[in-house]
Amino acid sequence: MTSICVGCGMCCDGTMYKSVDVGEGDQRDLLDTAGLVFTQEGDATRFAQPCPAFGGGRCSIYEGRPGVCRNYRCLLLRRHDAGEVSYDDAAALIARTAALRDRVRSSLAAYVDTTEILSLDGMYRLMLAKLDAQPDQAAHRRQHAELLLEVGALRVILAREFEPLDSKSHQPD
Repeated sequence: MTSICVGCGMCCDGTMYKSVDVGEGDQRDLLDTAGLVFTQEGDATRFAQPCPAFGGGRCSIYEGRPGVCRNYRCLLLRRHDAGEVSYDDAAALIARTAALRDRVRSSLAAYVDTTEILSLDGMYRLMLAKLDAQPDQAAHRRQHAELLLEVGALRVILAREFEPLDSKSHQPD
């Protein structure tokens, strides 16, 4: 049986997190080669999501991925491994959530008119800034209410079904 992680990648593609902490023992040279760009925030070294090493539903540096990625287990994976959710049910939930994510990502990118690769949170923040800059904010929010609702629905699904309660080294969207 295939892991439910393969093909999902919402923890890697900027859907769930805007950045990920890198540890002291991680192979920085490999991570640099993979295109990860590091920032320093206080004592934490991070790289932005979406992760450039993630593509085609898989991690291209799987064996050398950062320790935080190696140890990460979303709530759905934990529930699946505990026998609470079948593979088919997990795969169906991932497919529905990915379809919503793709609609939201496409709509946000079109609204903010960017080709820059950003996390969903980054695009959502740009949308809110653009809405706030409109002379008639209420009218523009009504005009884009469906997208705002879809963003909210996606956030609820991620929080309820995917987000582990103990994820401190990933920066949530």
